[in-house]
Amino acid sequence: MPENTLSWNPDPTILDQLLTLADQRHQSVESLITEAVKLYIQEQLKVPDLESDPLVGLFAGSPNLASDAENQLQQEMTQTSGWTWKKP
Repeated sequence: MPENTLSWNPDPTILDQLLTLADQRHQSVESLITEAVKLYIQEQLKVPDLESDPLVGLFAGSPNLASDAENQLQQEMTQTSGWTWKKP
């Protein structure tokens, strides 16, 4: 594989932190950057877990929530749900 050259002008603070980390881990700066890029790419290629996404329920709910909120809340209540009704 041909050798590539990368022209990078990092923020001095990031470069200092990178050099410190490389020294602490007894690794080259190049290996740390390669590791970081691999982790970043893996994270970007992940398929999002829709089951644990809190916004999914926001859009999957009833379309008439505003006009039927009380009824829907009452239907979802159980003895252990912690909901109470105020007495008139």
